[in-house]
Amino acid sequence: MSQDMPLAARYYVEQEYFERDKERIFFRSWQCVCHVSEIAEPGDFKTFTIVDEDVFVIRAPDGGIKAYYNICRHRGHPIVEGRGKGKRVLVCPYHAWTYEINGRLRRAPGSVESDGLSCDQINLRKIRVEEFCGFVFVNLDEAAAPMGEELEEYRQNMLSFHPDPTKLKFVCETEIVHDSNWKLSVENYNECYHCPTVHASSLAHGVLEMEGYTTIPKGKTIWHDGKAQTRNEKQYDYDLTTSPRAGDYGAYWIFPNVSMCCYPGGYFTIRQFLPIAWNKTVYRYRWFSSGDIADEDVIALMHKHKATTGAEDEVVVSKIQKGMQSRAFEPGPYIIGDGCGAMSEVGLRHFHNLYRDALGESE
Repeated sequence: MSQDMPLAARYYVEQEYFERDKERIFFRSWQCVCHVSEIAEPGDFKTFTIVDEDVFVIRAPDGGIKAYYNICRHRGHPIVEGRGKGKRVLVCPYHAWTYEINGRLRRAPGSVESDGLSCDQINLRKIRVEEFCGFVFVNLDEAAAPMGEELEEYRQNMLSFHPDPTKLKFVCETEIVHDSNWKLSVENYNECYHCPTVHASSLAHGVLEMEGYTTIPKGKTIWHDGKAQTRNEKQYDYDLTTSPRAGDYGAYWIFPNVSMCCYPGGYFTIRQFLPIAWNKTVYRYRWFSSGDIADEDVIALMHKHKATTGAEDEVVVSKIQKGMQSRAFEPGPYIIGDGCGAMSEVGLRHFHNLYRDALGESE
């Protein structure tokens, strides 16, 4: 693939490429499941789906975190559903096979010696798990490099907004379905070239000052930095005196599909672009506060964002997906402009290059 032009349409509209994305990217990358506070006590668990693989994380009695494929080793039934508290053992709802929190099979009702079943040899399938900036990530690739190895600068930047991210308070969650390939959703997020037109009365006017906004590629990340606008047209109320960076906006994306977003005033979201099909993506927003913000204020911002910036993005990416399915479509060149300012597609180009590297293809 040429490094100088955007991806061809086939990467967005063909099932073959969606399958490659799944196997070569999503099953080999770190995916965010939850905040550490959501599984704070032994036996607390939360499930998550990576495209079409179901997994779960659970707090162990020793305080560590375990992660498993969410399938019983007997007939493949899910072990747990959703999220829960205080599990002492894990019991499959189908035949009541029972596992320890460490994954070891404890008992299989009705089994006898002649069945050839040995509890010591049957365990839930483990997957890689790490804690990063207060969040729990998993990776299906046993050979994946530790998450923190490449993201230390990213971590330090996040700490400048929230010195102890483990103390962030989860408040609410919302989802917007994009009728688009996941890459279109990620691309739209990683450039603000569209902000003055698509978000003229929302993000680009009611939250951020476009002058001075930057999009900076860094390794497997893209950093979006800006300043809160201080006019009377603010989209929501925020106190710029609560911390040294309360007046800053920072949205920090990690390849392939997660971003930690620090809003002015101490609001925080983690955003995920979750592939469902080659032409459908769930854009999930999980909203947090730093503890000094009332829950109702966080919820109000969630609804405001979903009805404005979120809704605006949903419309445009769905229309782009349809356009890419036209026989007439060929991608135009990147607009780099001033290099990393609001009117640049440098983030889009960086994402495409990371994608090409991950896919391991050339044309």
